[in-house]
Amino acid sequence: MNSRSAFRSLVPAALAAALNGGCTGHGATAGSDPNARAVRMVAVELSRGPGPTTYSAIVAPNAQVDLAFRIPGYVVAVHQAKAGDGRVRPLEPGDPVPSGLILASIRATDYQAVVDKARGANDESAAGINAAEAQLAEAQAGLIQAKADFARIETLWQQESITKPAYDGSKARLDIARAKVGAAQAAVAAARQRSTEAAAQLQEARITLDDTQLRAPFTGTLLERRMDVGTLVTAGAPAFVVADVHRVKIRFSIPDTALREFRAGQVLPITVGAFGDERFEGRVLSLAAAADPKARSFEINVAVANPDLKLRSGMIASIQVAESGTDHRQMRVPIDALVHDPTTDRYLVYTVEERDRKTIAKAVPIRPGPLAGNQVSILDGLREGQRIIASGANLLRPGDVVKEVQ
Repeated sequence: MNSRSAFRSLVPAALAAALNGGCTGHGATAGSDPNARAVRMVAVELSRGPGPTTYSAIVAPNAQVDLAFRIPGYVVAVHQAKAGDGRVRPLEPGDPVPSGLILASIRATDYQAVVDKARGANDESAAGINAAEAQLAEAQAGLIQAKADFARIETLWQQESITKPAYDGSKARLDIARAKVGAAQAAVAAARQRSTEAAAQLQEARITLDDTQLRAPFTGTLLERRMDVGTLVTAGAPAFVVADVHRVKIRFSIPDTALREFRAGQVLPITVGAFGDERFEGRVLSLAAAADPKARSFEINVAVANPDLKLRSGMIASIQVAESGTDHRQMRVPIDALVHDPTTDRYLVYTVEERDRKTIAKAVPIRPGPLAGNQVSILDGLREGQRIIASGANLLRPGDVVKEVQ
């Protein structure tokens, strides 16, 4: 999370967008100096009493995935759903998606041909095993006969009843029978290896054929559809975005000084701008183990049940937490005083200084904290009582001539 997104988790998104446009605009002039800009100034206040702190948060799905085909091909079908007017049309964002639903299919004929070829090779390898085993059985039978013949010849040889050529011929036939058995055994092993490889190729071809259909991995809601019938999809190109919003996560960031206020399993009240004062109950899932290196804030995830799907991804939520202790002293400034500097990706406020008998706007980098009503706590960069520009700050640039108005 960069510093801009970190702060946006502390203030409403619309207000953060307003701040981001503040460094380049030009407003109306004031007074006789055509370069003077009308501004209103306030003093930095120091809050002295304990009170609840409001954190602005973002609603995010419990799980969200980009679904893509593993193989390329032409889309031949997209799941059809019934629209509100009763018409049947392809899936659209917002449609419910049950687990295992075939979202889309690509042309399968080419991949079916590969399966058929692999099946033929697998059947052929199975037949090869049968043939090799038959040859082994024949060789083993020949070996048994050759052993019996040689045993009889060897007895006669010992009785000196046969000639040497007859004895040598019987022994040679025995050696040949043994060699045939060894060769047949090797042929059986090779046939079995070919069968294993053919079965693996058939399984791979079947998996590839199955990948011509893209299925939903879980029950959720369709967020995006990026293809239509006739689209040539490439392997790995996102085709659908599906999110599980039956349970959502509320994400927000806090400064290190507020870490003691949160713990895993803690129940927090949550309000969402879209539903007014209606309260939702969330439970802290996790606290970041380390701060974001740029914003120096810690992200917290809160789980909220969403059975009726009222909460949607991207909604702005607010979490109010009562601070413990008796005296939390924090400097606070109006939210309108903050300006985002896109060059340095930091936040700043403007004070003024006298230069050449003119009142000049001077930028002061600050580190913002959590939002409290229409004010923001300042963790670093300002001092109590320091005068800053509150109204008109978003229209300034460093060095602009200003004129204070009441």
